[in-house]
Amino acid sequence: MSGGRVEEEKEHTKSEMLPKYPHHHHRQQHHLVLIHGIGHGAWCWYKIRCLLEASGYKVTCLDLKGAGIDQSDPNTILTFQDYNKPLINFLSHLPLDEKVVLVGHSVGGMSLTDAIHRFANKIHMAIYVAATMLEHGFSTHQDFKDGKPDLSAFGNVVKFIYGLGPDQPPTSAIMKENFQHQILYQMSTLEDSTLASMLLRPGPDHVIKPEQQDAMIKRWPPSQVFVLDSDHSPFFSTPFVLFGLLVKALASIKCC
Repeated sequence: MSGGRVEEEKEHTKSEMLPKYPHHHHRQQHHLVLIHGIGHGAWCWYKIRCLLEASGYKVTCLDLKGAGIDQSDPNTILTFQDYNKPLINFLSHLPLDEKVVLVGHSVGGMSLTDAIHRFANKIHMAIYVAATMLEHGFSTHQDFKDGKPDLSAFGNVVKFIYGLGPDQPPTSAIMKENFQHQILYQMSTLEDSTLASMLLRPGPDHVIKPEQQDAMIKRWPPSQVFVLDSDHSPFFSTPFVLFGLLVKALASIKCC
């Protein structure tokens, strides 16, 4: 995929436009929670986390269940609710007076949407980075058309894992290593692509085409849309551009 979309949903009643780059004391008040796509983990945000923290922001990178260094077997995670539990638990234990900014990549957008419906009062803003942005998840035929990946042009790119037995539906999947750079990281450095190939874990990850992103934007219009000249993984290929757009989006939040 070439060209990522970054979309954000924010709390309209308590937001106003501020200068493009907030002052240092404003930056310290923003707490960003970064959510990876399935198959990735908290590790994929390492460049963005460094840039944000060096600029004074508070950053939390979560591993969802069965991802990153979480020890759960991905083949035992059979529901989205179970997979998303680390984010839900995190938001459940936030102090009552604290709000966060959620940033989700790829399928991580589903986790953001779930959190928006559950914890709207704890979320300043949700930012979707080349992510699935469906208001009610995969509920209709149009949802599947807009949000389901189509990698048929590349051939057989996915290895399925049948954790419940060969006569049962697959429990997880992972993109075959020889396709990962071509589909996910074609504009990223070979070093980052190699790192990812060593750390990716099975899961139902996918790539959203630009035209699918446009369709989701039209159906559930966000407050702002930014276009990146990147591959599907701008946290690797264009980290400084992505960082700048995150700062620009954060500048529209009215601090307490």
